[in-house]
Amino acid sequence: MKKLYLKRDASQVHSRFLVFDDLGREKFVITGRRMHSSDKMVISDLCGNPLVHIRVAPFHVFYAFSVRVSTERFTMVASTNAGKADFRFHGISWLLSRSSDLRSFEIFDADGSLVMSQSADSYLTNGSYTLEIYSELRELFCIAAAVCADVINYADNSVKATT
Repeated sequence: MKKLYLKRDASQVHSRFLVFDDLGREKFVITGRRMHSSDKMVISDLCGNPLVHIRVAPFHVFYAFSVRVSTERFTMVASTNAGKADFRFHGISWLLSRSSDLRSFEIFDADGSLVMSQSADSYLTNGSYTLEIYSELRELFCIAAAVCADVINYADNSVKATT
């Protein structure tokens, strides 16, 4: 298991998140540009090399996320009804299950194995999460899924990640 920390960052105009390892060292930077009808984000290493591309298309009752890591990609659709978001993955066999605090969740693979868990970090400011990643081969996809879930929760504070 690998533990990472995802923290919302507004220090620069296009900065969105920072990802730290368990020793507090910066590991990835997530930048992006908001446009009128969509949002584009990039997860980069510390040298600025793009590793993951995320496109967000907000619609009236759902959000569509397209995540691409080199030649692999998946889509995540989040419908937003009654103050909750229902996440569905396409192109990857994942299921998202919420935890009791509604800001935390777990992602399971189709075989029932735990891929990642996200918990709200009570010691840091709002927008900070602990990611426990159990599938190191899917580390970047896990970070991207956490960013997508936070986009929903941040865009509308009444919407929480659920299944």
